Amino acid sequence: MKKLYLLLFWMFICSRFLIGKDLESDQELALHHFMQAEFLVSQGNYALAILEFQEALDLDPNASTIHLSIAEAYRRLGKNNRAESHLQIAIELNSEEEEAYEILGKLYTMQKRFTQAELLFEQLIELDPKNVDYYYALADLSRIQKKWNNAINYYIKSYEVSSYSLYGLEQALQLCLAINDFEKSEEVCALLLKEEPENEKYLSTLRDLAMYNNKFEKALLTINELEKIKGSTVTSLLQKSALYEELNDSLNALEAVLIAHEKDSLNSNVLNRLSNIFLSNKEFEKSKFYNDILIQNFPDDPRGIINIAFYSINQKLYGDAINILLINSEKFEKEFTIQYLLGTSYYQLKDYKNSENFLLKALNIFPESRNTKHNLALIYDNLGQWSKSDEIYLDLVASDSNDAQAYNNYAYSLADRDANFELALELAENAIRLAPKSAPYLDTIGWIYYKLNDYDTAIKYIRESLSIDSSNEIIKEHLDEVIKAKAMQNKQETVDQADNKDTPGSASQQSD
Repeated sequence: MKKLYLLLFWMFICSRFLIGKDLESDQELALHHFMQAEFLVSQGNYALAILEFQEALDLDPNASTIHLSIAEAYRRLGKNNRAESHLQIAIELNSEEEEAYEILGKLYTMQKRFTQAELLFEQLIELDPKNVDYYYALADLSRIQKKWNNAINYYIKSYEVSSYSLYGLEQALQLCLAINDFEKSEEVCALLLKEEPENEKYLSTLRDLAMYNNKFEKALLTINELEKIKGSTVTSLLQKSALYEELNDSLNALEAVLIAHEKDSLNSNVLNRLSNIFLSNKEFEKSKFYNDILIQNFPDDPRGIINIAFYSINQKLYGDAINILLINSEKFEKEFTIQYLLGTSYYQLKDYKNSENFLLKALNIFPESRNTKHNLALIYDNLGQWSKSDEIYLDLVASDSNDAQAYNNYAYSLADRDANFELALELAENAIRLAPKSAPYLDTIGWIYYKLNDYDTAIKYIRESLSIDSSNEIIKEHLDEVIKAKAMQNKQETVDQADNKDTPGSASQQSD
């Protein structure tokens, strides 16, 4: 009620003038009661203030300011219906009485009459389009109602109205992050950086968002901006190295991590990164050199052991991978990757029991690992434990309707055991819908049609599969088998037709 307090001083002077004279007019007397009421309000005596306001209204019922003041007093006493009534009268008397709209809007919000409150603040924006507080109020109303996108838009609008205040943008960014709208978060972050281009917090947030959204070039540019402000660090160089690798720029990826190595030659993350880069480039001796330093200086870091295992797996030396992992499996029993690699290595050697054992350990450490679930399902397929494999496939499909591999593997499993071809075909069609150019998935649906004795459709799909992966021996075998089945079918049809012609009484042998 800022406007009222500004009036107090003027009314105080007026009252000093009036007290010394006869109160000649109703308006002058109303002003006197109003002054007394405002004094009582300032003392917190709202009940007596209301009596004075009522006296003033009896004398001057068309003064919107008095209606506004008595409404505030009623509101303080918790008599909201009376407060609302006087506020509406104040607005009727003066349609531009912004304070009446504000108080009534707050009153409606408190009563959870959100739609009415929104209408009032929208009217306030029409009266004063540059007042950011009204946009904040609408944003807060949207948040209360969980209308997140509306709230974000109102916060952004507040910035558009007044770019000097970044509060709205910061609130919008927090909301975008809270609802996982990372694309919108990037847009808001860019607006914040437009106002404060060297703000490290905003730059760091934009970097993280760009990395999450797989906008690797944008992330690199943001890291470069950060380095201009505070210089390069081992962390920033490692991030740049990873981003360059995502962009298939192996030279810059290596250069960035070598610079990091110059800064800190015994940093475990740097040593691990160097080992991995050289392993990816098949420079095994260099990879081993840095990995040996990692193991020597950080014997409790499981990454050194994992790197050796990856080296062996890369060479298809699964037995070697198992040996190094087994020696360290108890020491790192809580390390997911070690248990997982043991499981997958045993799987490659068709040792399904050991593979199952270690994959279950891995899944216990990281229950959300979809790769582990996929591998376990394949093991149970191979062991003929289909109730277990079906349970896993159903879980995979239910938890991610875009998991084409789960659809395909479940379809192939059903078809291979001649079970529920209708479901198998539906699953295979889902896999093809998600990945129409996948050779294995096209082969699966072709194999299902083969099982259904629809050889022409089977040949069509399997040939399309082979055109994508012409060196796949399994697909070749499937095509040969379907072609043979088709040839046998044609041969049988020819024999059947010949038998029909030789049968006495057939249409071809009847006399005229």
